[in-house]
Amino acid sequence: GECAFSTILPAGYEECFTIRASSPSMISGNFDMLDDELSADPVSARLENSQTVLWSSRMGDSEGVFEISAEEGGMHRFCLENGKRFKSRDNLERTIGWAVRVKSSHPRSLRDDEQGPDAQRAAYLADQASELQEAWETLLDHYGFLRTREGIHKLLSDQIMGRVVHWTMFEGVTLALIAG
Repeated sequence: GECAFSTILPAGYEECFTIRASSPSMISGNFDMLDDELSADPVSARLENSQTVLWSSRMGDSEGVFEISAEEGGMHRFCLENGKRFKSRDNLERTIGWAVRVKSSHPRSLRDDEQGPDAQRAAYLADQASELQEAWETLLDHYGFLRTREGIHKLLSDQIMGRVVHWTMFEGVTLALIAG
């Protein structure tokens, strides 16, 4: 399945999401810190199974993309961190957009009588199409994250405009009373 989400992580906190993958599978996804005005220094992401970390971003990356072949399948965890291991100096929460996709990966193999240059070319094109589809889905995730950013900025802008109108009205009433 697939879906893009965003989560708000308080400072010093880590949140993990459990993913169940069949065997064999491709697990892919991405993350993007949505607070452009904040430093990404305390932010990191990782994908792990019960034995090992399969992928991790570098600490301080504001975004990242991954694709892992999960031969064994089973339970995996995708974790996002906001300064749990390395404390942030600003102690602020951060909003992080993320998406994870799990797709069954069936090895492409042909019978011996079907092998040949045309079959190899077809397999190559199928692999290229799969990579193109993954890139498209990542792009769609980032557009979703942009819509989330836009919503946050619109809310903030509306709040500021409301306060400006409120104080302008208050100032007008005060001046009218003083001019009296």
